[in-house]
Order: sequence, then structure tokens, then C-alpha cells
Amino acid sequence: MGRSVANSTTTVLALETPAASAPVGAANFYRRFLETVERWPDHVAVEMQRSDPAKPVERHTYAELRRDAESIGRWLAEQGLERGARCAILASNGPRWVAAYLGAVAAGMVAVPLDIALKPEQVARLLADSGSTVLFVDGRHLAAGERAASGLKCRIVLLELEAEGKGRFPNVEEMFAAGPGDFTPVDTALDETVLLLYTSGTTADPKGVVLTNDNLLAEVEAVFKFIQVTPKDSILGVLPLFHALAQMANLLLPFAAGARVVYLEQLNTSELMRALRERDVTLFCCVPQFFYLIHERILKQVKERGALAQAAFRVLMGVSRLGRRVGINLGKVFFKKAHQALGTHMRFLITGGSRFDAAIGRDLEAMGFDILQAYGLTETSGGAFATPIGQNVIGSVGKPLYGVEARLADTQASEDEEGPAAGEILIRSRIVMKGYYKRPEATAEVLRDGWLYTGDLGYFDEDGNLFITGRKKDVIVLSSGKNIYPEEIEAHYQQSPWIKEVCVLGLESRPGEPFAERLHAVIVPDFELLKQKKIVNTREVIRFDLDGLSAQLPPSKRILSFELWQEELPRTTTRKLKRYQIRKSVLEGAAAAEAEASPVRELSSEDAAWLDEPDVQRALRVVREAAREKKESIHPNDNLELDLGLDSMERVELLVALEQELGASVDDSVVSEVYTVRDLVDAVRKGMGAEGAKRASFPGWEAVLATDTDDPEVTAITEPRPISTAAIFLLGRAVNLFLRDAFRLKVIGLEKLPKHGPFLLSPNHQSYLEAPILPTLLPWSLWKDMFYVGTSEIFGEGIFRRIARLIKLIPVDPDANLVRAMRAGAYGLRRGMVLTLYPEGERSIDGRPKTFKKGAAILSYHLQVPIYPVAVEGFYEAWPRGKPFQKFADLKIMFGDPIYPPKKGGNPELVYDQITRELRARVVAMWLKLRGEEPDQADRLDQAAD
Repeated sequence: MGRSVANSTTTVLALETPAASAPVGAANFYRRFLETVERWPDHVAVEMQRSDPAKPVERHTYAELRRDAESIGRWLAEQGLERGARCAILASNGPRWVAAYLGAVAAGMVAVPLDIALKPEQVARLLADSGSTVLFVDGRHLAAGERAASGLKCRIVLLELEAEGKGRFPNVEEMFAAGPGDFTPVDTALDETVLLLYTSGTTADPKGVVLTNDNLLAEVEAVFKFIQVTPKDSILGVLPLFHALAQMANLLLPFAAGARVVYLEQLNTSELMRALRERDVTLFCCVPQFFYLIHERILKQVKERGALAQAAFRVLMGVSRLGRRVGINLGKVFFKKAHQALGTHMRFLITGGSRFDAAIGRDLEAMGFDILQAYGLTETSGGAFATPIGQNVIGSVGKPLYGVEARLADTQASEDEEGPAAGEILIRSRIVMKGYYKRPEATAEVLRDGWLYTGDLGYFDEDGNLFITGRKKDVIVLSSGKNIYPEEIEAHYQQSPWIKEVCVLGLESRPGEPFAERLHAVIVPDFELLKQKKIVNTREVIRFDLDGLSAQLPPSKRILSFELWQEELPRTTTRKLKRYQIRKSVLEGAAAAEAEASPVRELSSEDAAWLDEPDVQRALRVVREAAREKKESIHPNDNLELDLGLDSMERVELLVALEQELGASVDDSVVSEVYTVRDLVDAVRKGMGAEGAKRASFPGWEAVLATDTDDPEVTAITEPRPISTAAIFLLGRAVNLFLRDAFRLKVIGLEKLPKHGPFLLSPNHQSYLEAPILPTLLPWSLWKDMFYVGTSEIFGEGIFRRIARLIKLIPVDPDANLVRAMRAGAYGLRRGMVLTLYPEGERSIDGRPKTFKKGAAILSYHLQVPIYPVAVEGFYEAWPRGKPFQKFADLKIMFGDPIYPPKKGGNPELVYDQITRELRARVVAMWLKLRGEEPDQADRLDQAAD
């Protein structure tokens, strides 16, 4: 039921389910567990899937689990510990973890599960904060546990008999052997603390969440109203049990229902898939990333089968979606293999813990998977919302669970004022925590008038389904007053295949920057995909995608700066970004850059031996001189682009310089296959002494372009095709007449072009339209000699490859093979042809000229041919980047006076820079003239491009 409530300070929307009364029967959670044991003593409670083929599965029945738990409970009782003493657990999931947890609860103690990813000093702080007097630890985490407990009054207990600490510490196997004796479980009251869970670490200050028997029983009761769990169910538990979601899904629920829980000795993809196939799993609750992996795997397999399979897949998905709308699940038939991989007994996949991508959710639903979404916090004992079975709304987290009231506080209209109003989510229920341990101020901040202020933002649709929009503390408030939800921005930019991870932050700009504030992105590239595609200029490729995706957003939501990280972004156990830690690293990195300080990587013995080799030392002197980012020491694993600042052109120049220094001959393709200093140096060393290896008498691009090519796709541009060339020319003339009328095309300065080549035409790049329109303006004497170097991504195969041959376009991917692209350009120019080359290398995101690359300048200088600058205007308005064709806008084209290269001699790099600057200045000046703007605005454009 929904209702609106208003008072003087807050407007809220409230949703509630019938209030749950105190549980009938069990007085505490352990008593509820005992009821299960008495009903199904011989049912398997816990399975441990092991990697040992001789003993692949370890099983414990409910009766055995009770005996193990109460054996530990007896030992704890005999230690003279006070009721409510804290018993911490630092171990991986498994039967002994569960026994220690239940044993502590049975003895009237408080269980304190700890994150196994924490460093010893962090564990020590939590042991001290909780006042833990016992620490259960397995062999894998014994060393960390010892360091953490050192100096504290905290006794270590081993969960494994064969652990290194055998004989030095009490061991649960010894307790199991002694048995429970006459131990009697302590009858703790409903309001007594039974569990202390520390928040997952999205902030630098984890707090202990105090949960009582009543909290746990209310959670069990609420979830059982949402989904039926029986002794026939098998639940796969891969989330670590120190997290609230795992506590609810993989411990509280199954042990209250007599279900079987499966844990994994080794958590990896192969063991997880094996468990799904072999353990008859019926329910699986996990964070969204696992379901993304399933989705990615399926799409990858389809893509590998070719275009026909992809087309068939899309058709089946469409039919399956229609079937879902009328209640028929055709996905299980169409995508049977995918369902077999997850086990034929699977009832529901349940996701929670972090944001779930709705698009992926809809795809998986069409494939026949029943995916339910849940939402909750550590402070709510686990789940508080879930999508009702049969009423699953993908993208939402559903409705409040039984006994949960929810409302929104401080609602604000969406930015476009058309979407639903979002506000902070408030929850009231018996599942809400007692408070934060020893943190009265923090408790008072979030628990007010019986309501838990979650800090999460969301909105309800008209049917009462909750949609999460982000965290209140993560919202970026711009000076304009606009609220930016970083998760929304991240989801948009993650459409780029080159981006593996992204975190969006709001940063104040430094003095002199054009914006007072900006959205800044920390991006982890998908290096595996980049290597597969042989792309080495990572920053440039990602920037291109960022620009294209930015065009689809309003200006306030666009990323204005970014940095690339080579390591994964720090996350919590439920895969939430640790934004505070990322922000701290970004700010510290900026400060280090300003101080010209660089982090020093440690050298392994292998690295040190490699650096000591004479050939390597000679090579590193050349690398150090070429590096744009100057460093005191170069590490073998330094990335040529990200650590040394070398672009694709500069990598080629470095390769040639290394060939000279070491007397080597290296295949051109090496440039597209090396990423680190070690890769490059070792590739050149392999070419030492090879046939043709020699020290060149001329440096850099002169050496590269001096070698002509016999590539048939390049040499084809000089093959005579009089009939097809004439036919295309006449077609172009007809198109030109249409364009002059439809687009009111205006052309200025065409007479400045010579009657014959060689020369380069270099226009600014606003749209796809320039490529087919520019050639239609040229006379036959130039038309017949026109050629292009285009992306192989578009013209590399099929009918487009045939079209490329007809229009004399050489399909080369400059990202993967820059040397081939440059040699192709040089080949045509040597033969008196005309090359159209876009110096920006990409279409502008807003129509304004951007940074010019030096490719045109290099060809002009070394081939001694002029460049004719060209300015275009109106093309962006007609067909902007990232959008479909918009309209028949007024198009204008202006040809400028030629730029002649200086005679060879002197420093080529200075010449490249001089020509590139002059070319951009000429194009910008003409572009501004076409727009009717003043030339002095070019300075501001220069700043924007930089």
C-alpha cells in the first residue's frame, strides 16, 4: 500500500507491509536451528566441495553440525568467558566456520565474523574495537591472525587440525573429539546481541553493526514470506560469510528451513561451474558480477560462431521476450546448453549487494533465467526489499519484505523534471539493527524516530517497486545545483568495450583550467581485449569512445577528464567501489605529479638480472631519452604509453632508434604487439644480427618511409580502371548537383588546388558526410588520382572491402598497424597522387576542431609535398557524431593556400610540430570565417583542444 505524507521539513512517500509480530516458537536463532535439527537430523546441512578427486565432497548432517557446534560451545563455556563475550572468526567459508559461529551463539556469546581480505593491522583494530577475546582462524589466515592478536587479550583457536599452529593453540578437532558432554545451550533473549557485523568498507571507517536474536528471526520470517525454502533445496554459498547478504542467504535461511548449503574449498570459475552442475543447486544468491560473467560468456560463444549464428540468436531472443510477456518461458528450450551449465534443478538466481545492470537482467530473463533482485544493508540484517516472484520488474529491487515499512525523505525532482522524484530511503522494521557498537553519535545520525536513514537514494514507481539511484554520500553536487549520480554515469560510459572498470568522481579544477569543477573518471582498460585487437594506443582509443558516449549526454553529465589505471579498482566484498580510497589515490597522484614524484616499483631478482645485461642498458638509454614522462629509473614492466607517455607515432620512432642502437632488424608489426619496455627491448634484441640488420644512416620516419611497399592492397590504387573510375566520377557529379540544392552547399577557394598531385588535403572532421562530399567537388584531373587510408574496421571485409577498392581506399587500422598506414600514404604520394587525410583522426564531438596529429606533417616533410588545408562547417549539424542523420543543414567548405614543407635538414621533430601547428591554425581560422566568428577565438579553441 502506498501513501503520501507531508510535514514542515520533508516530503515522503511511504510503503508498508503488515507489521510482523514476535516470532512464534523459537525464542532465539539457535533455538530455531535446533527445531530444524529435531525435524531433519539426517538431512545434509553443509557440503564442502573439495578439489581433491579422492574426496570431492565433505558432508555434515544437521545432527552432526549440532554436535560440532555444541562441542565448541562446551569449550567456550569452560573457559569462564562472560555471557556476551565476543568470538571473532577469520576464516574462509566451510563447515568449521559454521560450527564456530553456531557454537559461539549456543554458548551465549557474540559472533564477530571478519573480512579475510583485511590486512593484519586492520584485523587488529576490529579485534580491539569489538573487544574480542577469542579468534577462530583457519590455516590460511593463521599468520595474519597471530599478528593481529599480538598484544591483545584475544585467544587464538584453530579451525584445522593440520594447521601450522598445531600444538600451540586450541584446535576445534580436539573439541569435536571431546564432544558436547552435558553442555546446554544458553537461552538468550530476543533483544540480546548475537552478532556483530562490520560494514563492508566503502568508507575508511568500518562500524560494528549490532544485531539481536529478534533481528535475525525477523529477517528469516520476512524472507520466508518472499520465497519458499524447503529441505529439498540446495543453496550454493560463494559469498564470504562475514557479509550480511551471505549471512542471510547462506546461513540463516537454510538452517531455519532444513535446506542444504554448498561451500567451495577453492573459489574460482571452474569450481563454481562444477558446483552448479554437480551439486543439484536450486537457489543461488550472488553479487551481480557473476551474472554479468554468464551473460558475457554466452554472447562471446555466439559471436565466435559467426554472423548467421548472431542473427539467429537475436531472433530467438526476440521470440523469447514475447513469450515471457504472456507467461511462457521459451528460453529454457532455445538456450538449453546455458541452462545445463547452471544446473537443471535451478529455481531462482538472486542478486544483491550492489547495482544490477537492467539491460543484462532483461537479456538473461529472455534467455529463460529467473533472476530476482534484492536490496538490503548490514544494518537491516540482510534483505529488506525483493522483487516478488511473478511480479519481477527488472531494474528495480522490488517491494518491502514482510514487516518492513519504507519511505523516501527529502525527495528531489529529477534533472529533466519529468522522471520520478528520488529521495533517501528510510526503513522501519524489526530487521533494523540495534545500533553501531560503541558509536552513539553514528547511531543517532542514522536511527531517528524509529527509522533507519539508509544513505541510499531511490524512487518508487506507481506499483510500489523501488529503484536505487545511488548513495547519498556519493552524489556529486555541481555549482549549478545539479545532482549527478556517479553510478548512472559509470553505467553509460561502460558501454565502451575498451573499458573494464570506471569510477566517476567530482573534482575541483586546478587554477587555469577552463572549468571550475569537472567530472573525472578513473578507468581500468580491458587490456586483454586491446591486446587481442592489437591496439597499443590505449588512451587515444578510450578517449575516442568517451567523446562519442559524451555526445549522448547533457553537458553537465559528461566526463571532462580521465586517468587510466593498470590495476583493478579497490572494491568491497560485494564489489562496490571504494570511492573514498579511489578519490584519495587520485588526489595523492595529482599531488605527486605536481611535485614531479613517481611511485617506484619493486624489482624482482629476474628484473634486476635483465636490467644488468649490456644490450638492455644500451637500449634503456635510448628509451629514457625518448620517454615523454621523464623518470629517474625505468622499470621493465613500464607501459610505453601509460608510464612513459609515448603515442603511436613516438613508439615507431623509438623502435627505429633502438634498431639503430642495437644493429637490429625488426618486423613492422612489432609496434602493434608490444606494450611494455621489456616487450619492446626483447623484440629488438631478437632481431640483432638478423639478415638485413644494420645501423641506418638516417633516423626516425625517414627510415620508415624510405622503404616502399609491395602490399597488393596498397599497390592496387595505381592500377588503371578507366571505366569504373569514370563511372564513379560521373555519379559524383550528379550527387554534387543534388548536394548543392539539398544542403545549399557553398564552396570557397577550390581554384587554389593545383591541377595535379602530389599533395595532401587536410580538412577538419565533423561528420561521416565529408568523405563522400569532398571528392565530388574535384575536377577529373584530381579525382582520378585521389586515394584514402581508411579504417579496416569499416572497410576490412565483405562488400565494403569491394567498395574500398573501387574508390581507392586502403583499409588499414592505424591503431594496430601505424607503419603500414604511413607507408601506404607515402606510396601514393610518391606516384603523384592526392591523399585526403584528417589530421584530427576522428570526428569532433561538438563540431569544433580538436587536436591535430602530426601524421600529415610527417608525410609532407619526408615526401616534400604540400598540404592544402580545408575547413568544413555545417556537417556536424547535419549528422553529428553519436547520433543518426539530423537534417539537411547548410554546408560550407573552404580550401586554403598550400603549406609547403621546409627542405630536409635540422630537427625533424621541430618541423613536424611547426607544420602541424600552422595547419591547425589555418583550418581553425577558415572554420571561424565560415561561421562568421572572429579569428581571436582560435586561442580559446586551442585551450579547449589541449
